[in-house]
Amino acid sequence: MIQILPDHIANRIAAGEVVQRPASVVKELLENAVDAGATQISLVIEDAGRSLIQLVDNGCGMTPKEARIAFERHATSKISQVEDLDCIETFGFRGEALAAVAAVADLTLKTRKKEEETGIQLHIRGGQYIDESDVSCQAGANFEVRNLFFNMPARRKFLKSDASEFKHIVNAFTQMALCRCSIEFSLIHNGEELYHLPPTPLKQRIMRLLGKEMNQELVDFKVNSSVVNVSGYIGKPDNVRKSYGNQFFFINGRFFKSAYFQRSVLNAYQGMIPENSWPSWCIFMEVDPREVDVNIHPAKTEVKIENEQMIFQILQASVKEALGKNALGPSIDFDMEGAPLIPPLQRGLFAPPPKIDFDPLFNPFNEDRFNKPLLYDTSPEIFASPLQIQTQQPSVCLLKGKYLLTPVKSGLLLVHLQRARQRVCFEHYVHLISAQERESQQSIFPQEYTINPASVLLFQEWQKELLQMGFDIRPAGKEHVAVYGLPVGYSTENDDIAQMIQRLATQLDEQSQTIRLECAQGIALALALSEAPAISGPLQPEEAMQFIGKLFACGQPAISPLGKPCMRIISMEEIDHFLN
Repeated sequence: MIQILPDHIANRIAAGEVVQRPASVVKELLENAVDAGATQISLVIEDAGRSLIQLVDNGCGMTPKEARIAFERHATSKISQVEDLDCIETFGFRGEALAAVAAVADLTLKTRKKEEETGIQLHIRGGQYIDESDVSCQAGANFEVRNLFFNMPARRKFLKSDASEFKHIVNAFTQMALCRCSIEFSLIHNGEELYHLPPTPLKQRIMRLLGKEMNQELVDFKVNSSVVNVSGYIGKPDNVRKSYGNQFFFINGRFFKSAYFQRSVLNAYQGMIPENSWPSWCIFMEVDPREVDVNIHPAKTEVKIENEQMIFQILQASVKEALGKNALGPSIDFDMEGAPLIPPLQRGLFAPPPKIDFDPLFNPFNEDRFNKPLLYDTSPEIFASPLQIQTQQPSVCLLKGKYLLTPVKSGLLLVHLQRARQRVCFEHYVHLISAQERESQQSIFPQEYTINPASVLLFQEWQKELLQMGFDIRPAGKEHVAVYGLPVGYSTENDDIAQMIQRLATQLDEQSQTIRLECAQGIALALALSEAPAISGPLQPEEAMQFIGKLFACGQPAISPLGKPCMRIISMEEIDHFLN
């Protein structure tokens, strides 16, 4: 029997699309505050948004009548006729956000227009009006959203950890703060102010949000055309990261995601950065609003643009030009390793020609040279730590520090060093966790390192598991962690540890969001991916055989923890085929 759904059911269904997690509420309230003309916005969070999401702004506010209507479905002040949909320049326009939020939370609104003496307070729980009264409050709006998903236990149950959910909130806050640098923002979590952002130029705003080191990593660019105006900052090729994170696209002041334009930027870096590396960027595009459709996704994070292909080419050329103007392209790399040092010849001195010395009995085709057995030292002591590599007689060559080649009975063994290190480190930490060992080298003077506030929560969440593997890393304030101890044998150079902290924070965040492994394996994987680049320095030939021995002692030496091949044997038949 076909029937019309009641409003409270329709609102809850809409909430399932619009309000996916606490960060969704934060995004909608921030957008409403900006559309209301606010110049000061304060965001207060408790328990990563589970207990409280409060947003206070000094925008235009609402009259009592407007406040009541605002919670009805499809109530909006942004459009009044169908033609307005073809030229949207505000964040909100559908009028679903407040109705959706009120349907799944306990919401209180206090609002007053500047010209009014008193304001109004509305209390709505689960989509039902509870109370309404006059109130004395500041001009603007004050939203308090409590007990999110209290009437949707399944949705509340499947929320991630506090650290993960707060990371999403910080991302939503960052996206809005980057595209509205003229507005003052603040973010308070559990009573502690994590961000206070006064109006600043874009680069200073980027540094405050993403870290002071961004000052040295970014270069600005700006290109105007009849199709699109492109401007912003892009990262230097030398400062790429191993994880995705600091990439921001904005179109007409609105944050959006696009794998298509992401490829455009990465194409400009082709040949300048290693594989699976990510530069940072904050790119703003301005196009005619009539050529952009922002209504293709419930969360409004995706857009359709009329001249996508042309903008793709312009964006790629703009980034490549900026890299070229700043002399950030790749330089000619002559391999000088092992080359003799030739001193300048003094005037008046004669340099005799070199004498040629050779062995007339040397036979390069002597098969005995290639059929020597490979000997691996598999004694237990060499597997104590993947960072302590023993040495023995080498039988290999190294190719550009990336691949290791050695002859085997059936042909030639090719090893991908980075992936092999990941495998060795991963199994090392899995063993530590399962054996519940603690081999930590404590520091007399703990060092503090600066990270973003959301990452501090990640280290707090994983502190026990990290300590079990020898990493004694503790929160030390809202933007710092202190390193009290590291696994025995780990590098103690400050720069290396600082990079390790950043990589580890990223991996911990990704593990809590996407990697579907048991807790022990997840944290071991995060550490392996973090540690492997830290030990990716030159591998001496005499160390290589011991490293291969460690790899073959692993449970799954052929693949990396991420499922990529670590090695391949090129058969004699394949080699013969190459040379025919």
